Amino acid sequence: MRFGHFDDAAREYVITTPRLPYPWINYLGTDEFFGLISHTAGGYSFYRDARMRRLTRYRYNNVPTDTGGRYFYINDGGDVWSPTWAPVQADLD
Repeated sequence: MRFGHFDDAAREYVITTPRLPYPWINYLGTDEFFGLISHTAGGYSFYRDARMRRLTRYRYNNVPTDTGGRYFYINDGGDVWSPTWAPVQADLD
């Protein structure tokens, strides 16, 4: 299955479907505060120590999963969706 492609002009990998076998994790941080955010908006954050000073729930040393994040649900005239692919897993426009 094809999940994306390299864009030589933009020098980036473009993910074309959110249905990846494992989460695509982006790491953000400073000297003391860190956050890990997946392509479907799952993730967690911590201050200095990922094990002892987590700010959001995460099972340490777990296989990367993409659940347990904080999500927004929007009810638009009965059509429920989210700004991210998870949790409703609706096809994106």
